[in-house]
Amino acid sequence: MAKLLDLFRTSWKRFYQKWLEYVLTRKWFDVGLRSKMSLLVTVGLIGLISIFAFIAISTFRQATQQQLSEHVLRARILAESLDSSLSHVAGMLTILSSQINMDSSQTNLEEWEVVFERDFRPVQGVYLFDSNNHLLAATATAPNIKWEDMSLAQTMDSNLTRNIIIDGIPRPYAVVAVPVTHPNSTHPEGTLAAIIDLSNPDIFISSSSLDTELDGTLQILDSQGQVLVSTHPDRTLTENTIEKITNQLFTEDKPRFEACLGCTTNELNTGTVIAFASLSQAPWMVVIWHDSQELFAPVRMMGFQTIVLGLVAILGALGLVMMTTRSVIAPIQMLTDATEKIGEVQFDTTTLKSIEYSLATTLANKTIRRRDEIGVLANSFITMCTRLQQSMEEIQSWNRELDARVQARTQQLSILNTVALTVNQSLNLDDILDRALDDVLKLKGIDVIAIYLHDSVSGQLALKAHRGLSEKAARTAYKVGMLDGDCGGVLELGRIIVVPDISSYRGRGARSLQREKVKSLVHVPLMTKGWALGSMCVGTHDTTQFGESEQSLLSAIGNQIAIAVENARLYADVQRKERVRGELFKKTLAAQEDERKRIARELHDEVSQSLTALLYDAENGLELDDLPAIRGRLQSICDLTQHTLENIHKLMFDLRPSMLDQLGLIPALRWLSETRLEPKGIRVKVNSNLADSEINTQRLSPEIETALYRVVQEAINNIARHSAARNVEIFLTVNNDVTNISITDDGIGFDLTELRIETLEEIDNKDFLLPENTRGLGLLGMQERIELLGGELDIDSTLSNGTKIHIHVPIAERSPIYD
Repeated sequence: MAKLLDLFRTSWKRFYQKWLEYVLTRKWFDVGLRSKMSLLVTVGLIGLISIFAFIAISTFRQATQQQLSEHVLRARILAESLDSSLSHVAGMLTILSSQINMDSSQTNLEEWEVVFERDFRPVQGVYLFDSNNHLLAATATAPNIKWEDMSLAQTMDSNLTRNIIIDGIPRPYAVVAVPVTHPNSTHPEGTLAAIIDLSNPDIFISSSSLDTELDGTLQILDSQGQVLVSTHPDRTLTENTIEKITNQLFTEDKPRFEACLGCTTNELNTGTVIAFASLSQAPWMVVIWHDSQELFAPVRMMGFQTIVLGLVAILGALGLVMMTTRSVIAPIQMLTDATEKIGEVQFDTTTLKSIEYSLATTLANKTIRRRDEIGVLANSFITMCTRLQQSMEEIQSWNRELDARVQARTQQLSILNTVALTVNQSLNLDDILDRALDDVLKLKGIDVIAIYLHDSVSGQLALKAHRGLSEKAARTAYKVGMLDGDCGGVLELGRIIVVPDISSYRGRGARSLQREKVKSLVHVPLMTKGWALGSMCVGTHDTTQFGESEQSLLSAIGNQIAIAVENARLYADVQRKERVRGELFKKTLAAQEDERKRIARELHDEVSQSLTALLYDAENGLELDDLPAIRGRLQSICDLTQHTLENIHKLMFDLRPSMLDQLGLIPALRWLSETRLEPKGIRVKVNSNLADSEINTQRLSPEIETALYRVVQEAINNIARHSAARNVEIFLTVNNDVTNISITDDGIGFDLTELRIETLEEIDNKDFLLPENTRGLGLLGMQERIELLGGELDIDSTLSNGTKIHIHVPIAERSPIYD
């Protein structure tokens, strides 16, 4: 059972969380106007029904409580009225007892009989008894009462001032007795009694308290529950009911009411409401009961009226909502539908006209008599449709015109872009001009074109390219419509000049163009950086008025051609300077090699011979002189001379290694690497793909061998000074048309970006010649030497990963600089 409860609790919790999440995340306000109105109406009706229900229930409860309170109040009033009547009778008897004369009592009673008949009709008679309960006088005959059976003696024996007796008296009578006491005596002399008819309505002071409008029952009960009098003798309460109300009344001693089912003996299935109150003058109680259907009939009627009023109010609210929906929401929905249709229109005036007609025949006819906001909105919407139709027609007209302009402009920009791409695809001036002319001729209306460039020597425009007309006509076309300057005025003005009609001009150039059927002409300056490099002459076979857009396009094309011309000229200048620089560098290298040969030759022929002679003389002196001091001095001279000769020989080999001329490149490189690297503890391997027998037979040209030797020499010097390598490998490969040399070391390497040199002009920077930058200068020299041979130099190096140099030199080809 506990598990089932836990499962139910978990399921309910999960369902509640999902429901709460749905309520919190739902967009309640993102609904239509009709839904909102329905929701508001529903909420309003629920609130209205709740208010009416609350009012009805509260009113019903209050009315019911008030009816019950009135019922109890009626019982209490009747009880108090009966108390007052009994007290009134007892008071009158007390007054009479004080005035009565026992000897002439009959006379006194007759006098008071008139008073009782006038003031209190329920009194049926007054009787005087002596102390032995013998009747002395009476105003009327006693109705079947046996006085001897009554306990009148109690009135005299006890100290009671009054005594109400019902025992031994037939219903519905009661006796009120008071003692008769003589003024000079303390003991009662007799008893004065009055018989009261309890069934007489006058016994109650206010007869209206009986509520004759309701068919209720009034009973007077004694303390034992015996009925003393009843307005409907045939109606009696059950014994249990009488016992219950008797216990409640005499226990709590306050007016009460009791609602029960089957409280009466003759109505077992109907509800009964009982109200009861006790008397203070006697141990009696007044009991009133009514049928609940009859008692609460006014309450039910009031509830029914409240319900009817609520239903009328609800129906009225529903009618108001329906009228509001019909008069507001329906037109708004129609406007919304029309708006959606307009939103679906794709600039179609036919569809818009149909929508306008539909609105005019439906919405306008329904709202034409309205003067509220809906009517104004409908008329404004129809006006908007009319204006929208006019706007759409204007927009379509503008679109057609704009499409034509855009198409023409797109074609112009496409040609301009084509010209820009064409002139940038080559750096050859003639090629640039030919391609540009072909592209310009694609422009609509352009039939002839010629390009002229300024000649700095003659100071005039020179024809460079033309299309669509003869060369004779093209040579003079630039002067038609221009000034009389050397360049026809186009360079002086620096702006476009339009010649709309050539027929109005005279001269050789105009006649030549007329023979070519050219009628209009435009002179476009080729401007770049504020300077005119030449002119572009564009002509048509029809009389054409060139507008601002056409002039702007031709000016842009002219600027593109001018930039290309300037780039071609700059490229030609760079090529020329590069050739000159290459020749100078080649001559510098040749001069260096010649100077090295001369210095090596002079060192060999003069300095080396002199030092050798000095060495021989010193050695001869050692053999002839026996003095120790002189021999020591001569020995020092011999050692110094020998060391100097070795250095001179090494210097001579560095300047021009004779081994390179005699044995070739591979032995020279092997000797160079061994003498430079092995003394520093670096292991060197020099290998080649040639056999030993092929080394002398397959020699390279002296120029290539010298250049390769100098490049490898610079690399070996850099390894010895900077690399801190332990192993170096040099491998030379000679094929039919190419020579490859690879130099690899396992040193510390270096960062190429720090030594990158783009141009020789950087050498002019004084900071470049600092010791830490000498490696960069050596690498630049290596690259220059290889490029002069038409080869390539690749260097691959990173920090802590060594360096690899690859040299690629063609054997049969030379650098284009020398061609």
